[in-house]
Amino acid sequence: MTFPDSHSGKKPKTLWYLAIVPLNMAIGSSGILSTLRALALGASVAEVGLLAAANAAATIIFSTLWGKLSDSNGARKKYLMILFFALIPVFLILSMANSVPELILFYSVLAIFTSGVSPIAVMLVVERCKSKNWEGEVARYNSISSVGNICGLFLNTIAALFFKVSWLFYISSALCLVALFMIWRFAEEPEITLERHVFPVKSLRYAEKVLSPKSIFHFLDIRQFKLAKIKMFKPKPLQLLFAASFVQWSGIYFFSIGETPLMKALGMSNSLILALNASASFVSIFAFSRIIPSLKQSRRKLIETAIFWRSALILCWAGTSLLLIYPLPYGFVFPFVLGVIWPISYAMIWLPIVTHAISSSPANKKSTTQGVLMSTIAIANALGSTLGGFVMSTFGYTIGFVSAAVITLLSMPIFSRVDII
Repeated sequence: MTFPDSHSGKKPKTLWYLAIVPLNMAIGSSGILSTLRALALGASVAEVGLLAAANAAATIIFSTLWGKLSDSNGARKKYLMILFFALIPVFLILSMANSVPELILFYSVLAIFTSGVSPIAVMLVVERCKSKNWEGEVARYNSISSVGNICGLFLNTIAALFFKVSWLFYISSALCLVALFMIWRFAEEPEITLERHVFPVKSLRYAEKVLSPKSIFHFLDIRQFKLAKIKMFKPKPLQLLFAASFVQWSGIYFFSIGETPLMKALGMSNSLILALNASASFVSIFAFSRIIPSLKQSRRKLIETAIFWRSALILCWAGTSLLLIYPLPYGFVFPFVLGVIWPISYAMIWLPIVTHAISSSPANKKSTTQGVLMSTIAIANALGSTLGGFVMSTFGYTIGFVSAAVITLLSMPIFSRVDII
């Protein structure tokens, strides 16, 4: 991982990326650590689903809010520092949870602050690069985030051999402190932010035009009213993208809520489960930085291929769940291999969606658009996790995974209507 401008006389524009490493070491492991802690406290699959759903509910509310706050005055670094600082005590509080309801509450509080990191940080990346290669910078940011995830998971894999899961949250708190110092030291606010203006003059002129008597009578025209009504129900391109993402991730979270409980049921240790997640993050680095850029396919083709492979991998997990009935020696190899392959399909679908959302949104609302996208996926998380936990608790893992694969495929017709090149 290199920073080409690190030898210039000025402060390097990309050196602040290093702060993303300790931050993602902390927040990248929070989901799996919270799930393992919940299972250690005796949580059922349904309660694990509620844990994820509560976290998602907080993300729904706050991801768009943080994006709007950042867009309102262009302060990217300041809000990132606020978020990093707030995460330090929250992780300490998480370590003190001694019941499943407490863990659900504290994990939801964590989402209040983690939900704002991606929408703001991605726009800081885009606006600081000041070049047409902003898509490459977003991919680079994701790769560095994956470096943080893998380092944190490997660190926790080793720590889990010696300490209880609840103690690992202390490490996360310390890492957020390191990230706070690094973002303060190396990051700078963008000088020119994609022609972003807080209060565009054209919006004021538009308001005067709309509020004029002539325009008011114009809207009272019955023919114009009917035409406006028809147009109102025609979804915009970004709305279609959000709808397709909602269906896609509803199926994904429906499925993922059963991953860790199934691995625990198959007898896998906490350290081995963390090692699997670390290996998956390692693959994610190459997926974002090497595999996806080397694929000579359009964004639409990448998304279609990713949906197919994601559905196929979920069906493979349905087959793996049969090991609970027909156990095999070294059966843990199957979920391990499936978990490692999974990040490739994630990179294939996530990068085209993010880049299309940025390029299609207004210049002064790009961070807000990222926040809306994160909120959309968070709503899917809340719904999918709740339904997935209920279905798998009631009907078992096999039926649950098959249902998730079907839901994931249903996003394909919606994505086909989005004008993604």
